[in-house]
Formats: sequence, structure tokens, C-alpha cells
Amino acid sequence: MVAQQPNHTHPLNIPVNHNTLREGFLQGLDSSTVASMIQTHVVSNPSSTPLSPVIDALFEATLADPSTSFNNRDPHPYLRRFLDASTYFPSSIVHAGVSGPLAGPRALQMQIRKYSMWMPSQPTTSPCSPPHSSSSSSSSSISDEMQRIASDRQKRKDHIQWARIHAAALELGILNMGRADADNTAYAYAMSRAFSEMMARDAVWECDEVEWVAGIYVLRAVIRTAIRGDRRQRDEYDELLRTYERRWKEIKDEARQALVTVCPLFNCAFLYSDGNA
Repeated sequence: MVAQQPNHTHPLNIPVNHNTLREGFLQGLDSSTVASMIQTHVVSNPSSTPLSPVIDALFEATLADPSTSFNNRDPHPYLRRFLDASTYFPSSIVHAGVSGPLAGPRALQMQIRKYSMWMPSQPTTSPCSPPHSSSSSSSSSISDEMQRIASDRQKRKDHIQWARIHAAALELGILNMGRADADNTAYAYAMSRAFSEMMARDAVWECDEVEWVAGIYVLRAVIRTAIRGDRRQRDEYDELLRTYERRWKEIKDEARQALVTVCPLFNCAFLYSDGNA
């Protein structure tokens, strides 16, 4: 990727920070303006990975879209905006040793890997803790537990949204950008999918169903982007889909079933059987 030349600098007469970057992505400002804002932020906040806060702002924008409900928040448009802005990055923007336009995809790849692991909230009290004797302590414990539950619920939404971003990045080819072996088509294809396939295979066996939700989003993207005609791969994906379906049937609570079905499992199966793998 060769850096484009911005047509103008960003017209915003306000400091460029996390909030203004998020709003820039939300409002769909033109690519050169967003690139200029990002460059200003990078210069003001130097580090070896200066685009990490930018990716976090991008993530928040995908969650804050007021036009859709949480279950329908598609990150594809936001990733395209960031990718388009990245084409304007000069060589002075360096993220984890990668400079210029490829620094953007590099930053996104790193954040996707970072947030692909589910870290559950810890209970506020230990099972071995002695019982509280006072009513005030009891009230405090209830309040703390309610706060923990709310925090855990938000963490689950965040984890699912990162899985959506992971899936969108795979579908847009972002996970293959910047690889030294990009010209070796077959090898690059396999390597760009290796992490996603591993995540989809492992997630279904985890204890927490939020990991199954994340896994099925990524698996759907893996199936969508698979090369057709590979019988071995087709059989493997078919078995993996059946495993996800069996795990879903293990969930007895209707509210938790509703959470899991935010990504309809059978849509993935239909898409798969439609010949895309």
C-alpha cells in the first residue's frame, strides 16, 4: 500500500482526542480528514503502538451507532473507513515496527488478537469469606454484586463485538495485509486464516457460552471466505457446525439462548450448505 496525499487537513477546531476520534468514525468523515486527525493524535501521544487508542475509539464507534440495535451493529463500514484513512498514513506513523499505510491494518490485527480471549469478571467475594454480620455490609455486598453483574454484562457485549470485528476483518482481507508472503497466494491464504480457524475451533469447547457466540461469528466468516471445492475443509466445517449446534442445545435458560442466537447458528449452516465452502 502506498500512502495517498490528503486533499486537506482536518477542519475541526477542537483538540483531537479519544472522543473526537470516535465521533469522526461515527459521523463518517472523509478519509483524509480522519487520517489527519489520527496523525495529530499520534504526534501528541507518541509510543511504540500509537494506533492502539485509535482502534479503541473505532471499537467504541461500532458500539455507539444509534441507528441500529446491538444485535445488528455491523462493523464492516467502520473498518472500511479506518482502512481508507490508513491509505493516507505517512511513513512517520509507525505501529509495532510497521510504517505508513500498513500501520493501520497492523494495529487492528494486534487488537483483534488481544481481545479474542475471554476474561470473566471475578466475584466480589470469595466463597471462603466469612458471612457479614451487619445489614450495612450486606447492602454493600448486594450493591457490589449488582455492579459486578452489570460490568460482566457489558464485558460480554464487548467480547461479542470484538468477534464481529474479527469476522469483518477476515472478510475484508485485513488479516492478510502487511504479510511478507502476500505474493504466495496459497500460503498467505492459509496463514491469514490460521488464527481465526483456531479461535473458532477452540471457542466451542469453552465453559462460557459467550465464547460460543464469539466463535460462531468468526466461524461464519471463516466459512464465507473459504476456497470452494476443498472437500476435506468442507467436512471439517460441517462437523464444527454440528458441534456448535449441540452446545447450543445444552443451554436450558431461554434468556441465555437468546444471547447465543444473536448470531443465528442455522444461518451459518445455510450459508455453508449453499456452496460457499
